Amino acid sequence: MLEAVVQGYKSAILKQDDYNALCQCETLQDVKMYLQTNTCYGDPPFLQDVAQLDAATIRDKAQEKLVKEFNELREWSDPPLSTFLDYITYDYMITNVLKLIQGARNNRETTELLRRMHPLGVSEGIGAMAADCGTIDAIYETMIILELPIMKFFQHRQERVEFQSDQSSMEYVHAMFKKSYLESFYDLCKEIGGTTWDVMKEILEFEADRVVIGLTRNCFGNKDIKPGLDRSRLFPDFGTLVDWHNRIADCDDDEALKNVLGDEKAGLQHWRSIVSGGGGGLSDNSAEISMMETKFIEKAIELNKSSLARQFHFGVYYSWLKLREQELSNLFWICACIEMKTRNRITEFSPIY
Repeated sequence: MLEAVVQGYKSAILKQDDYNALCQCETLQDVKMYLQTNTCYGDPPFLQDVAQLDAATIRDKAQEKLVKEFNELREWSDPPLSTFLDYITYDYMITNVLKLIQGARNNRETTELLRRMHPLGVSEGIGAMAADCGTIDAIYETMIILELPIMKFFQHRQERVEFQSDQSSMEYVHAMFKKSYLESFYDLCKEIGGTTWDVMKEILEFEADRVVIGLTRNCFGNKDIKPGLDRSRLFPDFGTLVDWHNRIADCDDDEALKNVLGDEKAGLQHWRSIVSGGGGGLSDNSAEISMMETKFIEKAIELNKSSLARQFHFGVYYSWLKLREQELSNLFWICACIEMKTRNRITEFSPIY
């Protein structure tokens, strides 16, 4: 049973004791030795052919192991599980496509862009997305030619918006993609039903709310995505914040957002706590924004750990992958601090177990 395989993978996720030992390592060679001797990364030794160690190489090699394990699960699965696993990869493909388009319009080399793509979102011929895609229709037509599965999430193409490589326009295109993807994934999980629906409903509603908060803050002062209807139509049509979408969409600064999330009658105080980094107010200060992202990460870890604690549902595959990705992020942070000799910040990551 594939779920038993994932539960085995779960037991190999790095624990607090592992992180404590890694933080004590003096060099990246020490990190390599610990990982190959005391963790799942030693079977097979994932760094045995690496001549020169650096933080990025360690992360990339660890990612190769994760991708191999996930792709094996996909190969062994049958519908509806295989469809569910495919949906997980579509999020990475969306990100890859947008990176290709933006990178090409910034005159980046296609080979460099392809090298930086997430391997779970790679599809044959995807590099063609780096061609001249100056309109939303052009993006959609290229996806049809390439038969990319994510073209079904591009249903807002009728707006025919011209966009450049600037961040605001790409924010608009990404928001359209993300909205359609999350809504479709939500519907799939509801169709599967059972415990899968119970688990994934909570996870996807959190992700939808996260998109609403993130998009709202990113669009403060954005002339292309104005407050009101322009913004609210880009919000996923589900989530715990759905009844307050219109009020949130009208916010064009932190103070306005604070007032909406601070409504005691609405019961949104937990979101205000996350957005304000656990403090009493909102700020565009980089430290506050970083704290907000940390709160988002911690909440996602909590939900995915809860998912893995339950049995007989597809959510375990999603949650295992997301927790392992957090593990890669933690590992990269520790290695980068050792490499850059910034050990005073080495514990600034989000442990899982």
